[in-house]
Amino acid sequence: MTVPKFSQICRTTLIVATLSFLAACSQKAETLKLSVTQFGTATQAAFDSYGAAYAAQFAPFDKAPSAQQSDFIANMADFTGTVSASNIDVLIDPDGAKIDPTVAQKWQDTLSGLRQQYQQFVAIFDNIEAGSALGASAVTQSGPILEKLRAQLATITGDFTKNPPQFLNRRSSLIAQLNDIRADKNDDADAKRLRYQIWWQDWQALTHLETQMQTDTLRKFVSANILGNRLQNQIDTYATLDVASLLSAVEQGISLAGEIDKMSPQELITQGTALAQTATN
Repeated sequence: MTVPKFSQICRTTLIVATLSFLAACSQKAETLKLSVTQFGTATQAAFDSYGAAYAAQFAPFDKAPSAQQSDFIANMADFTGTVSASNIDVLIDPDGAKIDPTVAQKWQDTLSGLRQQYQQFVAIFDNIEAGSALGASAVTQSGPILEKLRAQLATITGDFTKNPPQFLNRRSSLIAQLNDIRADKNDDADAKRLRYQIWWQDWQALTHLETQMQTDTLRKFVSANILGNRLQNQIDTYATLDVASLLSAVEQGISLAGEIDKMSPQELITQGTALAQTATN
């Protein structure tokens, strides 16, 4: 065999080996991206639920259009001032809490900023399979970023666990109704008792929905935290993992959703409290 021919064979073998290596690296990176996507989807779901829970604090009880119209007519009959842009909303819907626009905008900006941070993290992996060396380096560099995001997520989850949003406006409406029942001198003892029983049922129904809202949101935060913890381990040990291990992690992430769905409210609170303690240590 001549030297040139031998050199050509060596070059061909090297090229084939390199291409095979790059293909394996690309497959490995793409598999890691599945776990990244799981984490990104979970965080966005948690923030969606958090935003809805925050807004629900100020939402009034639902009313039929006919009831809204009757209330408006009654309000106008009692109103002696001048109708203006600043009071028309109250006249139309006196039960709706009016949030300071500055406060509302600040909250929206905060929530949008949180979403963007986690979206930007996921975007790091969009083209990570383009080159093996650069890809592995990008994965390594993403580790400290994820650590900060996880600490932040744990803090938010802990704060939510300790001080979950409540249906403040609807609670206030029911409390006002209770005071009206107590102050009504036209009821006899039986009528008063019946009205208290009805009020109690309404209060129980409200707190049940409130607990459900809190539990659903906390469930999403706990899921995002656990997926983030698992992803951190994959990133930290990326160099030693193969495609099969990464695929197994993705499957475990899918199974995790079912496990968390089975957690009771108290189990979720325990998880949230533990996350808060971890974030402060």
